[in-house]
Amino acid sequence: MENEIFNETRVSRAYFRLSLPLVLSMVVTLIYNLADTFFVAQTNDTNIVAGVSLGMPLFTMLMAVGNIFGQGGASLISRLLGGGDREGVRRVSSFCFYMTIALGVVIGGLMLLFRLSMLALIGANEDSFYHASSYYIYLAVGRRR
Repeated sequence: MENEIFNETRVSRAYFRLSLPLVLSMVVTLIYNLADTFFVAQTNDTNIVAGVSLGMPLFTMLMAVGNIFGQGGASLISRLLGGGDREGVRRVSSFCFYMTIALGVVIGGLMLLFRLSMLALIGANEDSFYHASSYYIYLAVGRRR
């Protein structure tokens, strides 16, 4: 019964059905970002709102990179568990864990190294630069300066 989607359903329908949870998680993230922007907007300073809004594409990119190992690793781990390969599960979960940390450090370092170029690329101007830069550093390092 569990394999019905793979055996009896068209690929396009199975793809849509299996991608629905991912899409819903992205919608939840979008709502989170909208709520974040709402509370930042309570300051009544358009430059702060612009700074946070300019960082949202970078936030989304970082989440996508994290999902590579989170969701991709979970998919592979579930298949290995189904096959009874406990050693493979340990290897894959260790790889995903350490690669996520290593890639986070590399991406964070590159973001800091190319901070000015990235801020110009995402559209920060002299009015929003300070706030966009503060939020950008928070995204790159994971904490405030």
